[in-house]
Amino acid sequence: MSFEPIRRILPKAISEAGITRQVNAARILEEAQAVVQAYWGEEKAAFVEVVSFQEGVLKLQATAPTALQELKLWEIRIQNELNRRLGSKIVHRMKIQSASF
Repeated sequence: MSFEPIRRILPKAISEAGITRQVNAARILEEAQAVVQAYWGEEKAAFVEVVSFQEGVLKLQATAPTALQELKLWEIRIQNELNRRLGSKIVHRMKIQSASF
């Protein structure tokens, strides 16, 4: 009996389970949070929630007015860095909204 590496098994299992889109979206959300933290540091990034990714649109939510303003200023940089890390232009647009302040 030979063992097959998980990196070969996992993509097939994800595809067969029909959850490819969900897994890709989760990966994008995780990477988006990492990009925000890389640019702003952990303390400032705590005011940003990565909400969802669907059909090329990444939704972010700012929990403080200053974070909302800065997100809008950094929007293109964050989007470009995220797409660079993902290896292609996956995020076509970012929607930045405010949480209830």
